[in-house]
Amino acid sequence: MRGAGFLLVLASVALVGCGPKKAVVVTPEPTAAADELVRQGCYDCLLEARAAYERLTPRFPNASLKVFETDVLLVVREKELALDSSAHLADASSLVRKLPDAPAELVLSIVRGLPPDSTARRLLPPTREAREQLDVSIMSIETGPFSRVFKDYMKLSLQCGRLAVDSPGATAANDAPLVAYRRAICENPIRVEPLRAVRTSVPRFVEASFFLGRAAMASLFRSDGTQARDFFEEAYARFSDSSAIAFDLGTLYQATNECRRAETYFSRTVELSPSHEEGRLGRAICRTYLSKNDEAIADATVLIDAGASNRSEAYYWRAWNRRRIGQLDTARSDIDSARALRYNARILTLAGMIEYDQHDFNAARKDLVQAQGIDNRECEAPWYLGLTEFSVESWGPSAKGFAAAADCYDLLVKDSETRRDEMATRQDVTEEFRARQIAGFDAAIKEDSVQKSAADLNAAINYGRAGDLPSATVYMKRAAVDPQRRLAVEDLRQVLGVPRW
Repeated sequence: MRGAGFLLVLASVALVGCGPKKAVVVTPEPTAAADELVRQGCYDCLLEARAAYERLTPRFPNASLKVFETDVLLVVREKELALDSSAHLADASSLVRKLPDAPAELVLSIVRGLPPDSTARRLLPPTREAREQLDVSIMSIETGPFSRVFKDYMKLSLQCGRLAVDSPGATAANDAPLVAYRRAICENPIRVEPLRAVRTSVPRFVEASFFLGRAAMASLFRSDGTQARDFFEEAYARFSDSSAIAFDLGTLYQATNECRRAETYFSRTVELSPSHEEGRLGRAICRTYLSKNDEAIADATVLIDAGASNRSEAYYWRAWNRRRIGQLDTARSDIDSARALRYNARILTLAGMIEYDQHDFNAARKDLVQAQGIDNRECEAPWYLGLTEFSVESWGPSAKGFAAAADCYDLLVKDSETRRDEMATRQDVTEEFRARQIAGFDAAIKEDSVQKSAADLNAAINYGRAGDLPSATVYMKRAAVDPQRRLAVEDLRQVLGVPRW
């Protein structure tokens, strides 16, 4: 009987095993759709995910942690783009008391300490104490109840630009686009291919274009800037409140000699961030070249009064503009202040020019000689040195000053001719850019050629006054190459009694 019973049990088991299986229904996580948006990682994706998490909060208490994470990610992204992050920071702060099991306050202290627009910057290696604190912060994030992508993003944000615990540049095959983006922009130079891949996989990831534009800026002087401009313009169309994007657009247009457009973007930079030192300096420089002297002086004054880190440049450009409008005393005070902060040929040359205008010829001579010794391509230094010596009737030194100026302008002409010829054959620029650049080179060649022939003629005149007729003859011949100088050269030849050549 025991055997029969055993067989019945086996039969029963066999019947159960061979019966039809019920379908297993997997209920998706209520936050799955929003989680995927976070994984994709674009700014608009994060905004959408946050709204979804907030709708789920009344029914799913765990959604509060998700809202906090997304708020923090939005704050970090806003800082990366130099956007106002105060609203999302306040939202995240309001959730801290609802998250007793998470190191939420530590996370907030970390994001508060992240400087705006700090990606890909190399920071000084941390002190031992700071490194230990960095390790503690990373460990706290890692052991907290946060999502994997949040942990990875925050760790990368902490390590970017520093000696990393886990190298931020190491690309993981299973990186979410959110994390792949952060790895790419943390490197210096920016890692272009991973960033392009993120932009392709998540078409809404417009902010990636901003950093692709920055990467393209590295080759600006080997291109016409079209690629960088297109990236920046695309990013600016979505993030017009980003002072970082506005500034980079201004810098790009300034570098391609389009100061009117550059001024517009520098003005937007200053509007969004009044303390943006480089944006205000960029606008002061462009306003100088646009002959907006009073406005340029006003921008420089803001930087000087604020004790800005670039105030030496601000003093220089304020001096330049004040000299232009005839305010020589204040211009000299400014250039002296610039010289106290930075010592170079450009500052010394402007100092000598202002001193010459004030008839302080001894001071002018000293500064102009030093400027000429530092940089032999600062052509206004020997030109004004020639004028200075002429003013004190020192004919031989005056002639030598003008002769040096003529040689300097000749170098500039030859350099512009070479660059113009290279531009004419380049295949990586638009025709519009090519035409604009060639026109610019032609204008520079014409202007410097006129200055060269004027310097040659002045050298000839002063060599003649010094009684050095052989040198005077050499420079008369050089000046006569310019048709506009031939009549003056002929008059000088007759005055000096030099035979026709």
